[in-house]
Amino acid sequence: MNRDILISAIVSTYNSEKFIRGKIEDLLNQTIISKTEIIIVNSGSVQNEEKIINEYLNSYPNIKYIRTEERETIYKAWNRGIKIASGKYITNANTDDRLKENAFEILADELDKNPDVALVHADMCVSDVPNQKFDEVSNSKVEIIPEFDYLVQLDRCLVFSQPMWRSSLHYKDNIWFKEDLKICGDHEFEINISQRYKIKHLRIPLGVFYLDKNRSNISHNNMLAVREEKLLITKDYIKKYVDSLNAEDLNHLKNRFVFLTKIPIPILRGINIIRIKLNPHIHRFTHEFVYYFTALLYKKSGNIKTAVNVCRKLLKIRKSDRVEELLAELENLMPKL
Repeated sequence: MNRDILISAIVSTYNSEKFIRGKIEDLLNQTIISKTEIIIVNSGSVQNEEKIINEYLNSYPNIKYIRTEERETIYKAWNRGIKIASGKYITNANTDDRLKENAFEILADELDKNPDVALVHADMCVSDVPNQKFDEVSNSKVEIIPEFDYLVQLDRCLVFSQPMWRSSLHYKDNIWFKEDLKICGDHEFEINISQRYKIKHLRIPLGVFYLDKNRSNISHNNMLAVREEKLLITKDYIKKYVDSLNAEDLNHLKNRFVFLTKIPIPILRGINIIRIKLNPHIHRFTHEFVYYFTALLYKKSGNIKTAVNVCRKLLKIRKSDRVEELLAELENLMPKL
């Protein structure tokens, strides 16, 4: 590790020619740039990012550049960049997002002050204007993130696109991004971290998330694919969590979640909308998670018949591969009782 480098910012680019110059300039304008290195991983782009990147390489020795001939998943590109990173702290710097000029300084300071925190993140503004800088954003929507809770994290990603984390997670704890994932690998990474360490949320916007008007962002252009990968990622983590519960915690969670399954989904949806308007930082669970989790709680407590009924109740309303899979497993257990 280079002691002069505090932060390594990993920039993965694929067909991002219209954003790459603005991204590099945005990073170079960080107040803590003297302690920051920028690692750009060109993942087989067919556009002209390399020509733009080369304009900066000779003038800025703190910029490192890697190019792969073939396109890789973003998570393989991030791992590739991390492996040559020198910083104590690491952040992913998406080409189309922008940062408040002291964002790195604020995030790094939080990690410095809180040795028990492994990852820190903040709220962010949302803009549909390409290359819009943080100080140019006005009257934009601020994406307010609920406070971190491990159980909620098993249902939905609570860390958005601009976190910072300790590089020791990769080498000391062997936590890396799963390279076969295409969309939600950061969610899996953060769940993995939060099993062992604290994650801290700052209730201030420190960046701009670009959301294309046509929702061409990979995390928004196919919400079905996002949902399916998320459910695949979280399934085993949820089962592991339920299996680890003691009797007291099991009963507490059953009381909490069974109540939610008694409320008709349309009414529960309306209640959630009102609750979030009253308090944007409040936790809410998706309906699919509520039923899947409740069925697992019943299974853990040995009440297979009720677990089956919970699964069937959800499947009458909506499709869920993992609930269908759980239902088949439960039905195979019933004759043995």
